[in-house]
Amino acid sequence: MDAKYKRYDRHSVNAADVHQLLTYSSGYAPTDAPTAVIVHPQPGSHARRTLQVRGPSGLLGDINVLGVDTRTAPEQATAWIGSVLRRPSHTA
Repeated sequence: MDAKYKRYDRHSVNAADVHQLLTYSSGYAPTDAPTAVIVHPQPGSHARRTLQVRGPSGLLGDINVLGVDTRTAPEQATAWIGSVLRRPSHTA
């Protein structure tokens, strides 16, 4: 997991961030499910999207991009992050 202080609700996740998270997931995640998470501030509402990164030999990893509503209490934000990460990507 990597906390970013970038506004991914306004800008795309850049190549350097993707490379960084793929490096993390290849080093620390199970090889059958390379997954990483970017958490960023998003005033007004929570948001989630998943980036699937593929290479010539198939899936390199999934990167969950979570926008956390900066107007919610930390306890609520933490509970939301936990609930989202326990669900499969396609149901969020």
